[in-house]
Amino acid sequence: MRRSFLMTVLLMVSAILLLSAPALAEELNLGIVSSNDSHGHIMPFSLNGEPGWGGMARRRVAIQTARADTDYYWMVLDAGDVFQGTPISNMLTGFLDIECMNQMGYDAMCLGNHEFDFGYDLIRGRMPDANFPMLSCNVIDKERGTSVGEPYHIFRRGDYRIGVIGLTTQTLLGETNPRVADYVDVYDPVPIVRSLAQYLRSIGVDIVIAVGHQGYGRDQAMAEAIPELDVIVGGHTHTKLDEPDRVGDVVITQSWEWGKQIGVLKLNFERDSEDERFRLASYENEYVPMSPDKPEDDGMKAFIADYDQRFSKEMDRFVCTALQDFPVDEVRIRENALADMIADSMRQATEADVAYFNGGNFRAGLEAGEVNFGDLYGVLPYDNFLMKVPMPGWKLIEILEHAGLQYGDGGFPQVSGLRLRYEDMNLVSAQVLRGGEYVDIDPNEQYLFLTTDFMAIGGDGFPMDEDPYGPGYTGMEQRSTFAQWASQQRELSWQTDGRVVFDWVNMEDPGIAD
Repeated sequence: MRRSFLMTVLLMVSAILLLSAPALAEELNLGIVSSNDSHGHIMPFSLNGEPGWGGMARRRVAIQTARADTDYYWMVLDAGDVFQGTPISNMLTGFLDIECMNQMGYDAMCLGNHEFDFGYDLIRGRMPDANFPMLSCNVIDKERGTSVGEPYHIFRRGDYRIGVIGLTTQTLLGETNPRVADYVDVYDPVPIVRSLAQYLRSIGVDIVIAVGHQGYGRDQAMAEAIPELDVIVGGHTHTKLDEPDRVGDVVITQSWEWGKQIGVLKLNFERDSEDERFRLASYENEYVPMSPDKPEDDGMKAFIADYDQRFSKEMDRFVCTALQDFPVDEVRIRENALADMIADSMRQATEADVAYFNGGNFRAGLEAGEVNFGDLYGVLPYDNFLMKVPMPGWKLIEILEHAGLQYGDGGFPQVSGLRLRYEDMNLVSAQVLRGGEYVDIDPNEQYLFLTTDFMAIGGDGFPMDEDPYGPGYTGMEQRSTFAQWASQQRELSWQTDGRVVFDWVNMEDPGIAD
């Protein structure tokens, strides 16, 4: 009897202790594999003179390795600009890029500006090819009045729901095929993403991720403005981070460019009850380099090789020999020998007075040795045509003043037939080549101004508004024009000559902006 009474007391005490003890926190472990700004780099490429970097066959193994950690639910996301940048990607207008992403098991991507480069109908036609949603909440089809891509998608991982919102840079229409503006409107993504994040929270979505192609600085501002987000996976500025950023409880990641690395972000969330929002408890990250020592998936490698063989004959066609390396690492902030040579060759070919190309036009350098057509495709990946426009001197000065203010942001003036000097990004001297000598630009004189159709129609905010098929249209595509000139030269050697100088008097050199 006494023993029974003691047992009852002990059971009662145990029950009271259990009821008074704090509830165990519910945990959610989520992993995100991320990429951005691949720009058609399906095949391995050289990095700093070392061949064998990147490639989607290598990335596939890396994704599989990350997802092998079964302590986490996994999402595989891409932040845009999958298309545009290599011959195999451009000639297949993104088909092979998407098919490789299907095989790698991507869950979603957002639309970058270069997804629209081949035209609006093309990107709409590519969407059914993808086994995953292409997201964009702020690019709206003018005729339909709906977003071009899905604005968001809800994924299930176990008992949890993960909401992914996609967004595209608000500057899209100035950074892609000019005819896209006839079909879409683009809006500020911040209020749209905020509304969608709040909606997803209201219907009980557990984690909310924004996948955005707008740039690192804008990602930081969005994280500050929209605390309803948990993670931002970003792209557009090709930013190389040592570790993810954190604004409040919003984690921001971006994984450089070209598939040189992937981001592997492991997040640990917890909450005390189902009525609460999960809070970020901790996270860890690794930016995994896709270096030549990393294994490749044999099946995907063979699949890609089958397509590559169809194009290799044309791409391997010999053009000329480079007698020196032509790097473009600082083409956005310095006069560049390769850009000088290309600008000079195109001014010569078109008999223009001056030529202007933005630094962002030149995407890869040349290594010393044999140069084939595929190499030139890497240097000038954009299928832009040359436009030669009569221009009064006062307008030319206005353009060159604008160019100085774009320092470090892709608009650095790589020119021919001009000699320019800037102080603190302000134009202080502008001369044009006349009769073998440089003389000051005459505001009242007419000059034949050469640039790409992209710049001539006002791309990247450039102060021109020409009809791309108007009287200035030359019918000469920039890559083939340079290839023809280079083949005639047979050997390439060039040095900078001080034609563009930036002096820093009252401010420090800002370098390349994010």
